Amino acid sequence: MTKGIKAVRIVSPLDWEPTVPSSCPICEQPIPSTAVHCSVCGFPTGLAIEGLRSNDGGETESASSDAPAPSDVRAAPALQPLSPEEDLNAAISRDLRSKMDLVRELGRGAPDLTNELCQAALSEADGRLSEALATLRSAQSRLESESDDLVHRRLTELSERRESLERTGARVAVGDELRRAQEALEAGERETAIRQVVDTDRRMTQFESDWRGLQGLLAQVEGLRSEAADIGIPLGEISGEVEAIRERLREPDLTEEALDSVAQDAAQTLMLLHEAIPSALAEELDRAEKTIDRFPEDDLPSAVAKRMHLEATRHLKKGRLSEAVRSVQDLRRELAELEVAAAASPAVGPIAPPTPGETEDEMLDRLLKKARLLASRVRTLPPDSDIAHDAAVQIREATDLLRGRHLKEADLTLTRLMRMLPATGSGV
Repeated sequence: MTKGIKAVRIVSPLDWEPTVPSSCPICEQPIPSTAVHCSVCGFPTGLAIEGLRSNDGGETESASSDAPAPSDVRAAPALQPLSPEEDLNAAISRDLRSKMDLVRELGRGAPDLTNELCQAALSEADGRLSEALATLRSAQSRLESESDDLVHRRLTELSERRESLERTGARVAVGDELRRAQEALEAGERETAIRQVVDTDRRMTQFESDWRGLQGLLAQVEGLRSEAADIGIPLGEISGEVEAIRERLREPDLTEEALDSVAQDAAQTLMLLHEAIPSALAEELDRAEKTIDRFPEDDLPSAVAKRMHLEATRHLKKGRLSEAVRSVQDLRRELAELEVAAAASPAVGPIAPPTPGETEDEMLDRLLKKARLLASRVRTLPPDSDIAHDAAVQIREATDLLRGRHLKEADLTLTRLMRMLPATGSGV
């Protein structure tokens, strides 16, 4: 044997094992190595090789050519180039898949050409290239026609949604976008029209959500303002803020930025109402408490007013402003009736003053007995009820006052607790 000459292994075509694609080029689903067709869309595995080669074959060849190949590695035969008919079918197929992805963004009703693509692939696999091309051309025509119809429907729906918003007082600024989409569709710029419709639909959806949130916010503002006005709570500049918000919503075209700014102003106004109303209600309840204190503790006609005062105070502490306002309105009417009854009946008068000559130790002893009696009554209340919680707070407060020998304040606290407990006895 001549030196310097290496033996070369001749590879038979029977020794070559074709590469099996890992995913379908139509639906991108995994393809098992033994499958003849894709299990999802039916695309033939043999053609999947061609599809993968047309998509990224250049990169594969470049990577393979750069890597050194050992002399004993079996070389795969070069794939045959696509014929002009196959190349045209592949280009149309790629274009259809791209357009299908775009049209799907329009939502329900988007045309699906998977069956046509599979049928064309099977025809091409059987060598019927002209039949595959005719199938793809028919799919192209159907996609264009159905896409145009779908864009028209979406434009109509967007116009109806815009009109619906206008009936509720919102003139959303999407008129230019809808007009540009219509003009693009009429000019045959189908992709531009679709993208414009998709973008406008997203804007409208977000605007509708923000608008519903703003309407709920304004309903709370209007409700609290109306209730505050009914009982004469001065709101000062808050009423002007509400009118300014309403005026801004009457602008010809509202943008998302303008709507967000209005929502922030409405939230600020609601916060101001939540600050102004509780302080005014607390002051009125303090005045009502002094009026109720004029009546004896065992006075039956004033028991209803005591219950209403307790209920309004509880609502106010819980932050239930609407309920607190209504309770104060009821309390006002009840106190007015009590005032009329007290004026007509001399039997109802102010509470008798403390016994003259009572020493501090005697007063302390009396209040301790009173506190123990009330504590025993508090323990009979339902443990999870609001009244039990409020009564326990009053007992602790009175105990602390007694411990600090603040007897007048403790007496007032225990008196307030006594007014609370008869209401419990009545089932309130």
